[in-house]
Formats: sequence, C-alpha cells, structure tokens
Amino acid sequence: MLRQLTGRAAATALLLALCSVPLAAVEAREVLGVAHAAGRYNFTPDDYLDEGADRVLELGGEVIKVFLVPEMVQSFYSFNSDWSPTPLDVVELAQRPYFQSLFAKPFSTYLLVVVPVTGAPQFVDGLSKEEADAERDQMYRLTKYLLSAYAHSGKTFVLQNWEGDHVLRFGLGPGVAPDAVRLQGMADWWNVRQEGVRQARQEVGEDGVEVDHAAEVNFLADAMAGKVTATNGVLPATDCDLYSYSSWDLDFTSRRLVAALDYLATKAPASRRFGHRNIYVGEYGMGKTDGAPEGKRYDRIRQLMEAAIAWGVRYAVYWQVYCNEPLEGFRGAGRPRNRDLRGHWLVRPDGQRAPIWETFVTQLRSSWQRAALETSGELFVTVARRDHALAAALAARDTWQVLTVKDWNGGALESGDTVSLQAHDGLFVSAKGSTGGRVFAKPDLAGGNELFTIRRVDGEGHEAPGRIDPGDGFTLQAFASHRYLGTDASGRGAIRALRTVPTATEVFHYRIPDE
Repeated sequence: MLRQLTGRAAATALLLALCSVPLAAVEAREVLGVAHAAGRYNFTPDDYLDEGADRVLELGGEVIKVFLVPEMVQSFYSFNSDWSPTPLDVVELAQRPYFQSLFAKPFSTYLLVVVPVTGAPQFVDGLSKEEADAERDQMYRLTKYLLSAYAHSGKTFVLQNWEGDHVLRFGLGPGVAPDAVRLQGMADWWNVRQEGVRQARQEVGEDGVEVDHAAEVNFLADAMAGKVTATNGVLPATDCDLYSYSSWDLDFTSRRLVAALDYLATKAPASRRFGHRNIYVGEYGMGKTDGAPEGKRYDRIRQLMEAAIAWGVRYAVYWQVYCNEPLEGFRGAGRPRNRDLRGHWLVRPDGQRAPIWETFVTQLRSSWQRAALETSGELFVTVARRDHALAAALAARDTWQVLTVKDWNGGALESGDTVSLQAHDGLFVSAKGSTGGRVFAKPDLAGGNELFTIRRVDGEGHEAPGRIDPGDGFTLQAFASHRYLGTDASGRGAIRALRTVPTATEVFHYRIPDE
C-alpha cells in the first residue's frame, strides 16, 4: 500500500509520476492544419478540393479541415468540379471521387464539418426520438464507412459541427437568450452524435484508423462575460471526444486566446479517449479589417499560432488556403483582386504567397514536448503570471510550471538541437540582458536571445551526445550571449543567464507533467 503524500512531497510526486515514460515528440505537421472551403479563386485545372489540399501538402502539413456538407458542396468546391446529382447524405458524399481523391492523399488528420442531418438545427424545440435517431444514424453510418474504408491507413477523421453558437441561436433575435428547452436539445444533439460515432467504433473497431467526434463553439467572449452560450449552457452536459473553438469573437491577441482556452477547459468535460487534453482551435486567423496594420497582421497571426501550441491544443487550424470573404464593394463578378478580399489566405489571388506561408513552412519542420524542468535544487521552473519572470519554485499542479520545449530541428530531442521555451500563454523564454541576468518570457521569437542550444549532461556533469529523455540532465545555452540558464548556488530563486561555463546550477532535468 502506498502511503498518502502531503505538502511538497505530494506535489512533487504529481510531476514525477510519469518520469519513466519516454518523452514523445509532438510533430508540428500533425497539429497545425489549414482549412479549405469556399475560396473565391483558383489557379489550376484540378478539381477545387484537390487543388486546395495539394497547397496544404506543399507546405508540409498533414492536417486539413474541409466541409462534408451535401447541400453546400457545389458552392464550396465549385472550380473544375461537377457534384451533380446533389449527394443525398454525408456517406454518399464521402464516396464521391473528389473526396476519395482527398482521402487518398498523405494527410494524417481530416477535420470534417458535418451539419445537422436536417440542415437546420432540429433541437430548438427539444430533440424528439425520431430526430435523435436520424442524427445518431448519420454519424454512425459515416463513422462505420470511414473505419471500414480506411482501415490500416493510419489516418484520423474528426467529425465536428461548425460554430455551435450560431447553431444554438438559429432563429433568435439579438439579445434573446436561448431557453432551457433549446439548451437541453442541443446537449442531446451533441450526445447522440457522439453515440453514433461510439457505436460504430465498438462494432467495427479501429484497425489502423481513428474516428473522433468534436463539438465546436464560437462565442467564448460572451461565455466569459457570463451570458447564456453553448459553452456555458450546453457543454457541461455533453460527453464528446473533443471540443473545438472557432476563435473569431475575441480581439485577436494571444493573451485573450489563452484566456478563452483556459475558460473552455473549465466547461468541457474530460473525455474517455483524451482526458483533459481534448481541446483544439478549429479556426484562427486575422483579416485586413480586424484591427492590425497590414505590416503587423501576420505577426499577430503567428502569435495566435504560438499561443495555441504552447497552451497544448490537439489541433490549430488556420483559416484558410484561399480567401472566401469579399470586402465591401466587391460585386463578385469575375476574378477578385487582392484588394477585393479580406485576406484570409495562404496564397493571394495574384498567386503570391502571403508571409504566413513561410511561417508555416518553418513551424511544420519543428516538434515539441511539454515538460516540467527541475532545477539542481529539486525545485521546478515557474513563469510568474504578472511579469513573466522565471524562478525556481516548489512543485505544484500549475500550468505555469509546464513549458513547451520546441525543437526546431524536429523529431526526437537530441543533444545539440536548437530549442525555444514557451510559457503557458505562448511567450518565449528570453536570455536578453536584464538587471542581474534575470530571465523573462517575452512576446516574440526575436532571434538569438530566445533560441538555445540544448546539451545532454551525464551523471558526472559531462556533456554527452544522444537523445534527451525524462530524467536526463541538460543545459540551455543562449545563441546570442552564449550564457547558460541557471539558478543560484542552492538551485533556488530566480532563473538567470550569467555564466558562459556551466556548473551544477545550470543543469536541469526533464519531467513529464501530470496533466
């Protein structure tokens, strides 16, 4: 029998509980995705679904979001495509040649938007047995088809709705709150969709293929203000594999995105498949009219991406390959020009790649690990919420003691790799000079002050080559100053960058956090 631990011993045990498990790298290409839907222009003779997908593959990405919606498919994927006759349901649509071609491409994950079986939400006056059966059956048949057709493929399919708060508010005027009947109806709707997916998984099994179900919300700003929303009024009564946030209702800052994800995590129940790590960003981006000068807009988009990564989302999906939104005054006749559209794009109408393209290319080569860093004084590196100063502190179940260690070389973390360290809100640990060598987390990856060479250290304190795993010692040397991160002689107190030759106080150890 294990004795009950209290105080510091208990907190430390929580962080060290899984330290014998290999530190698996999360590959960026399996997290960072791009949506493709309803773009206003094209470039090739290929069918539109394939053309957009090939652009994502050209980036190096393996995650794509598309719309599996029979009544919308002709307008969303129209160029060089003939969808007649209109598909009767989602399974027939998934079997059409264009989707067959998409699913044959080397993507690891497909996020598929599946709308209510009736097109409009059938739950606004409560979900009847007949309506529940129809919704469950749609998801069951689609899941069963995907599990059977793509067995042994290694692919993941995530079936999700699109922006649940719009669905919840269908037919309601501004300021009118959804009533209890509608809220319960939506909870029932999400739950029967999950039941259909789960039933198919139980019957068919997941033989080298995975199908998950996600509920997506989009009015988190209202939810955080205490209003009746899908997040506040529906999610706590659901039992979904995953929960998605379409993030267009905030102020396009990383700080607000992280606050929204933190809030969503308090409302989304832990799932049977993924526990509490069951949240993703279903859409993010920033248009020309969203409040940032054009020269700064792509910096803001990159910061949103970094914040989502550091927070620990399962996926982060950029909106999108080709822009679908015209600016006011565009009549829609003929091919649009760059100036006619809001700028949600990887590739502009003139064929030029947007700056975010290169950001993706660089990011998609990386990998990362979420880790707690133990100091020589058996404390853990903690980022202060207020001023983002780094210090060594007692172990605690605290998100600010979990850092994202991004390996810009990709793959497993090896001695000699280039890494950056990110706090819970996406800010980068920086060794830029400050009073007494204090180390803080900063908003931007500016260069040599936020990039470090990580080196494995053996039990004798000597540099050692090879893979860095949980429990291993290592040092972190800044590119710009060549100084090492470390603590004072006791391993306690502030984290500083002072020495150019490491001592015992510059040695840290990986621990896998118990999340």
